Amino acid sequence: MKQYIRKLRHKRYVSKYLNDLRWDIINVTISSSAVGWTEATSNHMMHLGYLIRKYERRMRWLRF
Repeated sequence: MKQYIRKLRHKRYVSKYLNDLRWDIINVTISSSAVGWTEATSNHMMHLGYLIRKYERRMRWLRF
């Protein structure tokens, strides 16, 4: 039972983190469209995409 609760907590954490990453992408896109895209912004967006892929993969593993 303890492992099940731990797994549920981890699922909740990963889900919240994914939502934060998605909102961060939206905010960066909106602010960059107003100011202009830079190389740093492009790198930041690329790394956010990598993190989303990583944590979506982790969520798939947590289903079992």
